[in-house]
Amino acid sequence: MSKSNNINFSEPKITALYLRLSRDDEQLGESNSISNQRAILSDYAKKNGFKNIRVFVDDGVSGVTLNRNGFNELLKLVESGQVSTLIVKDMSRLGRNYLEVGKLTENIFPLHDVRFIAVNDGVDSKNGEDDFTPFRNIMNEWYAKDMSRKMRSTLKIKSQQGLAVGFPPLGYKYDDDHKHWIVDVEGAELVKRIYSLRQKGESVNRIAKLLREEKVLIPSQYARERGFRAPSIKVPRNKYLWEHGMIRKILINQSYVGDVVNFKTYSKSFKLKGRLENPKENWVIHKNMHEPIIDRSVWEEIQKSFGTTKYRKPKHIEKNIFAGFLKCNDCGANLNYKYTHDNPDNHYFSCRNSRANNGICNKTHHIRVDTITDLIKSNISKIIQFAKYFEDEFVKIVVNEKYKVARLQQQKNQEILQNMINREKELDILYERVFEEKVLGNLSEERFLKLSGKYETEQFELKQKIKNLKVVVLEERAHEMNSNEFLKIVRRYSEIENLTLKILQEFIDKIVVYHRNEEKGVTTQKVDIYYKLIGYVNIPTVEEFEQEKKTKLLVAI
Repeated sequence: MSKSNNINFSEPKITALYLRLSRDDEQLGESNSISNQRAILSDYAKKNGFKNIRVFVDDGVSGVTLNRNGFNELLKLVESGQVSTLIVKDMSRLGRNYLEVGKLTENIFPLHDVRFIAVNDGVDSKNGEDDFTPFRNIMNEWYAKDMSRKMRSTLKIKSQQGLAVGFPPLGYKYDDDHKHWIVDVEGAELVKRIYSLRQKGESVNRIAKLLREEKVLIPSQYARERGFRAPSIKVPRNKYLWEHGMIRKILINQSYVGDVVNFKTYSKSFKLKGRLENPKENWVIHKNMHEPIIDRSVWEEIQKSFGTTKYRKPKHIEKNIFAGFLKCNDCGANLNYKYTHDNPDNHYFSCRNSRANNGICNKTHHIRVDTITDLIKSNISKIIQFAKYFEDEFVKIVVNEKYKVARLQQQKNQEILQNMINREKELDILYERVFEEKVLGNLSEERFLKLSGKYETEQFELKQKIKNLKVVVLEERAHEMNSNEFLKIVRRYSEIENLTLKILQEFIDKIVVYHRNEEKGVTTQKVDIYYKLIGYVNIPTVEEFEQEKKTKLLVAI
């Protein structure tokens, strides 16, 4: 790395060490721990002369899915040609999905000239194809499937015994044996306060607003900072952002009266990460299994305060093609699609946080569907026509526009990014030092685990901070290539008659809507359109561009 504050893309490619540990792997003991994987790979890399080492970690993430933060960061570097070698402890660390792992080792890694090594399996792509590798991948997937089946069976037995099978809610934590929930005093006080406020007549939104104003940690972040959940749990955008749903979830949670309620959700397959709501008749409830935080009579009173009519999702919800594309400029939330039955022609979008009246966003960012439809159709048509007649000029405009934005962002973040990268390298060096001290007998096992755990936690948090700052710099090299890719999409259309979801998905990344501005009786509203591949650009009409060229010619004469 250059000593200056500028990132040098001509530096040698990195050697990536990838570490992964899932919840199931933890049951196998220290041999698969993150610290042990790091020690094995660091030692292997050192002995075999690998340089420019970078470590990527996914702690507490299943190998069935490839959607992992650490791996996604690594894959981006692979696809941008910045990785020479990828080393894992064994094939199962890369993943336990036969098809996905095969795609990586047989297609993606060779395509980008990445040497792949699985130390304990004796796999090294430099030595040619290993005929046994596909069978290892099949066995790794079978292992994941078998573990899932055993886990379901174990959970069923635990449930029948009245043991809680999920993570404890706010106010509880696991005992030392990790079998029963015990009261977490600090969290329990917050739960009691929320119930007390509700008893006094405070609305759910009002309670959420109070906690936001007091900067009280939301449940997931509270659990993370207290060590009740792994540090790999995704860090929220705002750790004090209490919302209606969080408060309501606490107020209707039957666990607070001492009951164990299992199987509220279920998964269709061990390969699917998402969970589905289980019908209430399938829940398994055991009463008075742990110390209550809330008196049962109080809890039942609170349930009545919500009314007897439960919200049911309509069977047929009308959708709009812009759903998911429109974003609020102030809070970043999606705009929700709305329409009135009394006036079917009045279809519009507005900020969901503003409508929720939760104090997060105080402006509606209201925009009619017909207005946004005309605007987007007009702008896409303008781009199609301009690119059709002036392809070279189109590429120049896009590259210049994106470079200008990227350069401003880069200047702002460059020094911070460089400092973070330097600190990340320091952490790798610090880890190697404490590992060497442990091997030499100068450091106890307890001290080693404490220090290595501290460094791993700091490095994980650092990677999260680096991620967003790095994107602008890494993508700058691809500006012109992206313009040409965008042109391929444009060439498929001669004109836009009707705006469809397919067209939006091909052309549009996001649409940022600002709040309306009224001045001297005139209402204006700013809308920024970000296109796929090329981002925000201001393209003139064909007529405007031709007029500009004529003006420049006259000035030159």
